[in-house]
Amino acid sequence: MRRILVPRARIGRIDLPTAQAHHVRDVLRMTEGTEIDVFDASGASGRGRIASISAAQVSIQVDQLNPPRPDHPKIIVAAAIPKGTRADWMIEKLSELGVHRFIPLATERSVVLPKGEAKHQRWQRLAEESARQSGRTGVMRIDALTEPQTILDQARNENTTVWHLSPAESAAPIFDLAHAIPPALLLLIGPEGGWSPAEIAAFDAAGIVPVRITQTILRVETAAIVAAAVVFSALTLERSTATIVPEATRKSS
Repeated sequence: MRRILVPRARIGRIDLPTAQAHHVRDVLRMTEGTEIDVFDASGASGRGRIASISAAQVSIQVDQLNPPRPDHPKIIVAAAIPKGTRADWMIEKLSELGVHRFIPLATERSVVLPKGEAKHQRWQRLAEESARQSGRTGVMRIDALTEPQTILDQARNENTTVWHLSPAESAAPIFDLAHAIPPALLLLIGPEGGWSPAEIAAFDAAGIVPVRITQTILRVETAAIVAAAVVFSALTLERSTATIVPEATRKSS
């Protein structure tokens, strides 16, 4: 069943914003009476149908609200921005994985420093489209360009655990930490030139744990997606009720 993003999921009639109305009417070519799932950026969801559709307006009648999903740790990714379309790909995949919030980083060695509103709006659209397709809860929030120290100050005030990715041999393997994910976790991913000595000193002073995911040097987008995927995989394993049958048992049965 199709999922449609609405301003706020609630019982009753909802008029879709222009962009969503265009998607329903002209892209999906839905008709009156079509049943749909609805969701909003906060994570609320429900089920309804197309009540009316015209060139001027598309309205949805929501008849059922779903119970909220159980709370889960909020995973936040703050990363330097890679060049070109690689940034768009990173945003899309982080949204698919279920990342709660993305913060573009302005590090000392950053090459790309997107400050325009157009880029922010594009990334927000990508996050919304990805949320609709992936079935995730809510929509990933996109922050403005932010410096690492500002993020550290915010994390301290919000009681958020912070890990920074590092290729150093002394960094903790991410699997050693992923077995116990805190309620709010911020992953810091630096630029391809690496963190500056001053940034590493700031992390050390703040007690930020350095984390390693491979023995190789990864591109920014690869590191961000892999780190988030490991964390979400650990969360899935923690909640799984599946029973894994050992290979030897399967062969003997």
